[in-house]
Amino acid sequence: MQRWEYKVVSLSDGQYTETLNEYGRDGWELVSVAPDVRGLPVPDPGGGSLPRPRALGRLEDAAARLSGIGGDDAADPAPATISTTLLWVLRRPLGED
Repeated sequence: MQRWEYKVVSLSDGQYTETLNEYGRDGWELVSVAPDVRGLPVPDPGGGSLPRPRALGRLEDAAARLSGIGGDDAADPAPATISTTLLWVLRRPLGED
């Protein structure tokens, strides 16, 4: 029965062809490419330099007060944005022992 060794790498430098060719010379073959999704904290909207109409500020204040009712603010996780990079899954045959 064939056994495989696997490697997962993130190639974010834009030189995919060159890097994959190097792995190929070492006996690795590309099996799959999968997204690696991670959450990032959302920047504070109040910290920006864009002016905000007062009506929006009042709505945000009311929403903040409502979200604080009945719970501890510290327990709520911070909102997040999504960042995606690609993971390259490689394999090569294991030598017979």
